[in-house]
Amino acid sequence: MSSFLIDPSEMKQFLVRPRLDDQEGIMFAYAAPAEVLAKLLPPPLKLVAPMVCGYVVQMGKPSFGGPYLESVLYVLANYRDKVVGAYPFNLMLHGPGAETGIISGREGAGIPKKMADHMEIRRNDQQATAIVERHGVRLLEVTWTAGTPNDPQTAQQVFSQLKLNSQVEQASLFYKYQMDQAADGTNVFHDAALVSTQQSVITDRLEPGSLRIKVASSEDDPYGELKVIKPLGAAWYHVASSVMHNTIKLEDADAGKIMPYLVSGRYDRGIINPNVTTFII
Repeated sequence: MSSFLIDPSEMKQFLVRPRLDDQEGIMFAYAAPAEVLAKLLPPPLKLVAPMVCGYVVQMGKPSFGGPYLESVLYVLANYRDKVVGAYPFNLMLHGPGAETGIISGREGAGIPKKMADHMEIRRNDQQATAIVERHGVRLLEVTWTAGTPNDPQTAQQVFSQLKLNSQVEQASLFYKYQMDQAADGTNVFHDAALVSTQQSVITDRLEPGSLRIKVASSEDDPYGELKVIKPLGAAWYHVASSVMHNTIKLEDADAGKIMPYLVSGRYDRGIINPNVTTFII
């Protein structure tokens, strides 16, 4: 029987080495305006290339809950020439395990996650399409067609990082922070820090192809700001195993300076201005 008081011994198993095995879907990359991407990166992070990468996948076997769909848009960022990793602007989740995925990611590592209203991935032989919808807007639509990528050379550089059937170490960069209410009723952010999550990943299938992509914005999710200049390529892929085995604190951060970069990926506009809240009754 469940209880609001659990056995203290169970705490040792709380989110231990979270795994995201059996991932399958579309990964992609496209060229985007360098000046826009650089502006959206909080210092001291530096843009590695004027390119947005992402995926829409089914997380088939999470170790912490049911399966779910997940999407992300990110850039590669450089931290003081010490770490190069993915800096996600936002992740969207949908499905049975989505709530647990959001809570564990946001509270554990500061990952900018939200719940999508609708996501789907459809594959038919040599083509697949994935969509992400939220608050009445189709934020993301990607189509992969098996064959030659739009920009074969650049796409190969992206895909080659996966190294089929070999364990690859990957890093992602996030900001964690605390929030408390002050005596005047306002909520203030404090104790911010830049962290790097460390993952061990084994990819066992990758089918390169071309990319068609559309991005659009709502009041709550500014995906259209990450404008598509040119599709670079896509692939249908399968990740056999992915283990987040460590989170490293890189440096403290000034919460007042970095929070303007972080709010949109984690919260909706209604938390600032209730008049722009979108809902259905």
